[in-house]
Amino acid sequence: MPTRLTKAPSGPPRTFLDFPLALDLDSLDANIAILGIPFGMPYRPSEMANDQSRAPDAIRLASDETGYTREHYDWDLGGPLLDGRDVRVVDCGNVTADMSDHKEHYRRAEVAAKRIFQSGATLVTLGGDHGIPIPVMRALEGIAADITLVHVDAHLDWRNDV
Repeated sequence: MPTRLTKAPSGPPRTFLDFPLALDLDSLDANIAILGIPFGMPYRPSEMANDQSRAPDAIRLASDETGYTREHYDWDLGGPLLDGRDVRVVDCGNVTADMSDHKEHYRRAEVAAKRIFQSGATLVTLGGDHGIPIPVMRALEGIAADITLVHVDAHLDWRNDV
């Protein structure tokens, strides 16, 4: 049996802004898909203490503090977040990690991202570490569409030759 690409987020809240959970990437029906990619892993867990593996779920937890405002008026947006628009947002959980083989973890992240792109959804990733853009950018290969990249990070870790 093949390894699952994604799994449900841990602990409450289980999804970003309480959007529906969608773990089946083969039949994904969404306009926007949120995907956690923990364990970017430039270092083995025993080599340095870091909480990168918990970042996607920590971001989800922080979203719980503002989730109740999804239907409130936002002055910047000129209305509520989705404002009655027919936009389906789902949380695809976290890429399953293989702590013993970072190449396999990146492969799983790339396959998960590619399936989301192939479904026509816009991908929003919640990472991990500075290596997360690599499998996501690789997943774009062969996608015949304009690409807009919004990268929010403490520092920029990629360049033209990635």
